[in-house]
Amino acid sequence: MPVARTLTGVPGLDEILFGGIPFSNLVVISGDPGSGKTCLCLEYLYMGALKYNEAGVYISLEEPEEEIIKEGENFGWDLKKFIALKKLAIIAVELYDFDKLKNTIEDAVARLGAKRLVIDPGVIFRLYFERELDARKRILSLAKMLKRLGCTAIITNEISLDKTSSLFGLEEYVADGVVLLYHTKLEDRFVRSIGILKMRGTKISEKLHPIEIEKDGIKILAKHELFEEVS
Repeated sequence: MPVARTLTGVPGLDEILFGGIPFSNLVVISGDPGSGKTCLCLEYLYMGALKYNEAGVYISLEEPEEEIIKEGENFGWDLKKFIALKKLAIIAVELYDFDKLKNTIEDAVARLGAKRLVIDPGVIFRLYFERELDARKRILSLAKMLKRLGCTAIITNEISLDKTSSLFGLEEYVADGVVLLYHTKLEDRFVRSIGILKMRGTKISEKLHPIEIEKDGIKILAKHELFEEVS
């Protein structure tokens, strides 16, 4: 039986996921600064509204709404248009209260009938909890809520998967998928790349693929490997 999928609309990403993210999966995107996490997440929501008529919610735990809109404008994305059409909501959450965060997410998803959700940056979760055990229980409850809402969700995190940066086991035990974005020095230049560490419910590319960030967004060179010469 074919797997129901969410097409990301990000050039090359659906190709290395063999048809998109399985519907209602919770995906963690980990990357270092400058690797393209926020750009990819915004493009995922924008393309959902533009190409697939799917509403999306962007929960910002750090930047105000105006900055997120400006980030989109840098790539020619008219986020305000889709906010007006109720196909997109950008919500800045400032209070470090996890229950209020969950309620905000649930209300926004229900109001828009959203099928896509981004929480950025997930590393801020560390400010919500004093004890790791509490954090694990509450983040598991968040994951269950997202499944119930029927959203294909992305949470961003700082690289890597070691104990100092893991989101309390979210990547290892709770997330359906983990995507790694790299911004590394290769000989005399810096290059960006993407790798799919895991994705429940689909075949994945097991290679690192180069990324280009252009004036209209991110493009993943799905037919190339990182260490090939890319013209």
